[in-house]
Amino acid sequence: MLVSDIINEDRILARAIKSGGKSAFALVYKKYHNQLYFSALSYFKDPCQAEDVVQDIFIKLWTFRENLKENLSLKSFLHTSMRNLILNTIRNNNTKLAKHTQILQWSESGRNYVEETLILEEYEKIIEGGISQLSPAKQNIFRLRTRSGLNNKEISEQLGLSINTVKFQFSNASRFMRGYLREKAGI
Repeated sequence: MLVSDIINEDRILARAIKSGGKSAFALVYKKYHNQLYFSALSYFKDPCQAEDVVQDIFIKLWTFRENLKENLSLKSFLHTSMRNLILNTIRNNNTKLAKHTQILQWSESGRNYVEETLILEEYEKIIEGGISQLSPAKQNIFRLRTRSGLNNKEISEQLGLSINTVKFQFSNASRFMRGYLREKAGI
Protein backbone atom coordinates (compact mmCIF):
# COMPACT_ATOMS: atom_id res chain seq x y z
CA MET A 1 0.00 0.00 0.00
CA LEU A 2 1.33 3.44 -0.95
CA VAL A 3 1.72 6.27 1.55
CA SER A 4 -0.85 8.32 -0.37
CA ASP A 5 -3.34 5.45 -0.10
CA ILE A 6 -2.80 5.29 3.70
CA ILE A 7 -3.28 9.06 4.00
CA ASN A 8 -6.48 8.93 1.91
CA GLU A 9 -7.76 5.96 3.94
CA ASP A 10 -7.05 7.85 7.19
CA ARG A 11 -8.91 10.92 5.90
CA ILE A 12 -11.92 8.81 4.94
CA LEU A 13 -11.86 7.11 8.36
CA ALA A 14 -11.51 10.49 10.13
CA ARG A 15 -14.58 11.82 8.30
CA ALA A 16 -16.53 8.67 9.15
CA ILE A 17 -15.54 8.90 12.83
CA LYS A 18 -16.43 12.60 12.87
CA SER A 19 -19.95 11.72 11.75
CA GLY A 20 -20.23 9.01 14.44
CA GLY A 21 -19.20 5.93 12.47
CA LYS A 22 -18.55 3.22 15.01
CA SER A 23 -17.26 0.75 12.44
CA ALA A 24 -14.71 3.34 11.22
CA PHE A 25 -13.62 3.86 14.82
CA ALA A 26 -13.23 0.09 15.24
CA LEU A 27 -11.06 -0.03 12.10
CA VAL A 28 -8.84 2.78 13.39
CA TYR A 29 -8.57 1.02 16.74
CA LYS A 30 -7.57 -2.23 15.07
CA LYS A 31 -5.14 -0.46 12.73
CA TYR A 32 -3.26 1.67 15.31
CA HIS A 33 -3.71 -0.03 18.69
CA ASN A 34 -0.56 -2.19 18.56
CA GLN A 35 1.64 0.65 17.26
CA LEU A 36 0.51 2.95 20.05
CA TYR A 37 0.73 0.23 22.69
CA PHE A 38 4.33 -0.72 21.92
CA SER A 39 5.31 2.91 21.68
CA ALA A 40 3.78 3.60 25.11
CA LEU A 41 5.37 0.44 26.50
CA SER A 42 8.80 1.73 25.49
CA TYR A 43 8.23 4.73 27.78
CA PHE A 44 6.54 3.11 30.76
CA LYS A 45 7.88 -0.48 30.81
CA ASP A 46 4.58 -1.40 32.46
CA PRO A 47 2.03 -3.16 30.23
CA CYS A 48 -0.95 -1.98 32.30
CA GLN A 49 0.10 1.65 32.25
CA ALA A 50 0.87 1.46 28.51
CA GLU A 51 -2.57 -0.03 27.84
CA ASP A 52 -4.22 2.68 29.97
CA VAL A 53 -2.54 5.40 27.91
CA VAL A 54 -3.64 3.81 24.64
CA GLN A 55 -7.21 3.44 25.91
CA ASP A 56 -7.21 7.10 26.98
CA ILE A 57 -6.10 8.14 23.47
CA PHE A 58 -8.94 6.24 21.82
CA ILE A 59 -11.46 7.53 24.36
CA LYS A 60 -10.36 11.09 23.58
CA LEU A 61 -10.56 10.39 19.84
CA TRP A 62 -14.17 9.24 20.20
CA THR A 63 -15.16 11.92 22.73
CA PHE A 64 -13.82 14.79 20.62
CA ARG A 65 -14.61 13.24 17.21
CA GLU A 66 -16.83 16.17 16.19
CA ASN A 67 -13.80 18.50 16.38
CA LEU A 68 -11.66 16.44 13.97
CA LYS A 69 -10.31 18.28 10.92
CA GLU A 70 -11.39 17.08 7.47
CA ASN A 71 -7.87 16.45 6.15
CA LEU A 72 -6.55 14.94 9.38
CA SER A 73 -3.77 12.37 9.37
CA LEU A 74 -5.07 9.93 12.00
CA LYS A 75 -1.64 8.38 12.47
CA SER A 76 -0.02 11.75 13.27
CA PHE A 77 -2.95 12.79 15.42
CA LEU A 78 -2.89 9.58 17.48
CA HIS A 79 0.89 9.56 17.92
CA THR A 80 0.99 13.26 18.85
CA SER A 81 -1.88 12.80 21.29
CA MET A 82 -0.12 9.82 22.82
CA ARG A 83 3.20 11.67 23.14
CA ASN A 84 1.45 14.55 24.91
CA LEU A 85 -0.42 12.20 27.23
CA ILE A 86 2.79 10.31 28.06
CA LEU A 87 4.62 13.55 28.84
CA ASN A 88 1.73 14.73 31.03
CA THR A 89 1.60 11.37 32.81
CA ILE A 90 5.36 11.41 33.46
CA ARG A 91 5.16 15.00 34.71
CA ASN A 92 2.23 14.16 37.00
CA ASN A 93 4.01 11.07 38.33
CA ASN A 94 7.12 13.12 39.05
CA THR A 95 5.00 15.72 40.85
CA LYS A 96 3.34 12.99 42.96
CA LEU A 97 6.73 11.43 43.72
CA ALA A 98 8.12 14.80 44.80
CA LYS A 99 5.12 15.38 47.09
CA HIS A 100 5.43 11.90 48.63
CA THR A 101 9.16 12.44 49.19
CA GLN A 102 8.50 15.80 50.80
CA ILE A 103 5.83 14.33 53.10
CA LEU A 104 8.12 11.45 54.03
CA GLN A 105 10.98 13.81 54.83
CA TRP A 106 8.68 16.02 56.86
CA SER A 107 7.28 13.10 58.84
CA GLU A 108 10.75 11.65 59.48
CA SER A 109 12.12 14.99 60.65
CA GLY A 110 9.13 15.46 62.95
CA ARG A 111 9.69 12.21 64.79
CA ASN A 112 11.08 12.32 68.26
CA TYR A 113 13.32 9.27 68.56
CA VAL A 114 14.27 10.01 72.17
CA GLU A 115 10.63 10.09 73.24
CA GLU A 116 9.86 6.89 71.30
CA THR A 117 12.84 5.13 72.90
CA LEU A 118 11.72 6.16 76.38
CA ILE A 119 8.17 4.97 75.74
CA LEU A 120 9.44 1.61 74.46
CA GLU A 121 11.67 1.22 77.51
CA GLU A 122 8.70 1.98 79.77
CA TYR A 123 6.56 -0.64 78.04
CA GLU A 124 9.40 -3.15 78.33
CA LYS A 125 9.56 -2.53 82.10
CA ILE A 126 5.80 -3.06 82.39
CA ILE A 127 6.02 -6.31 80.40
CA GLU A 128 8.90 -7.60 82.51
CA GLY A 129 6.95 -6.67 85.65
CA GLY A 130 4.07 -8.82 84.44
CA ILE A 131 6.31 -11.74 83.48
CA SER A 132 7.98 -11.64 86.91
CA GLN A 133 4.57 -12.26 88.52
CA LEU A 134 4.19 -15.58 86.66
CA SER A 135 5.33 -18.86 88.18
CA PRO A 136 8.89 -19.85 87.15
CA ALA A 137 7.56 -22.56 84.79
CA LYS A 138 5.13 -20.14 83.09
CA GLN A 139 7.86 -17.47 82.87
CA ASN A 140 10.16 -19.91 81.13
CA ILE A 141 7.51 -21.10 78.66
CA PHE A 142 6.28 -17.56 77.99
CA ARG A 143 9.81 -16.27 77.28
CA LEU A 144 10.69 -19.24 75.07
CA ARG A 145 7.52 -18.69 73.06
CA THR A 146 7.53 -14.86 72.81
CA ARG A 147 11.21 -13.95 73.00
CA SER A 148 12.89 -16.98 71.43
CA GLY A 149 10.12 -17.69 68.92
CA LEU A 150 9.93 -21.41 69.66
CA ASN A 151 6.73 -23.31 68.96
CA ASN A 152 4.93 -25.58 71.46
CA LYS A 153 6.60 -28.74 70.19
CA GLU A 154 10.10 -27.26 70.42
CA ILE A 155 9.42 -26.01 73.95
CA SER A 156 8.04 -29.38 75.06
CA GLU A 157 11.13 -31.15 73.72
CA GLN A 158 13.52 -28.63 75.28
CA LEU A 159 11.85 -28.70 78.71
CA GLY A 160 10.85 -32.36 78.69
CA LEU A 161 7.14 -31.54 79.15
CA SER A 162 4.12 -32.78 77.27
CA ILE A 163 2.91 -30.53 74.48
CA ASN A 164 -0.46 -30.18 76.24
CA THR A 165 1.27 -28.91 79.38
CA VAL A 166 3.14 -26.32 77.33
CA LYS A 167 -0.09 -25.21 75.62
CA PHE A 168 -1.94 -24.99 78.93
CA GLN A 169 0.86 -23.06 80.71
CA PHE A 170 1.30 -20.65 77.80
CA SER A 171 -2.45 -20.07 77.53
CA ASN A 172 -2.66 -19.22 81.24
CA ALA A 173 0.42 -16.97 81.04
CA SER A 174 -0.99 -15.16 77.98
CA ARG A 175 -4.36 -14.62 79.65
CA PHE A 176 -2.64 -13.17 82.73
CA MET A 177 -0.40 -10.91 80.62
CA ARG A 178 -3.36 -9.54 78.62
CA GLY A 179 -5.13 -8.55 81.82
CA TYR A 180 -1.93 -7.19 83.34
CA LEU A 181 -1.11 -5.06 80.30
CA ARG A 182 -4.71 -3.81 80.08
CA GLU A 183 -4.49 -2.68 83.70
CA LYS A 184 -0.93 -1.31 83.78
CA ALA A 185 -0.42 0.00 80.25
CA GLY A 186 -3.90 0.49 78.87
CA ILE A 187 -3.18 -2.04 76.12
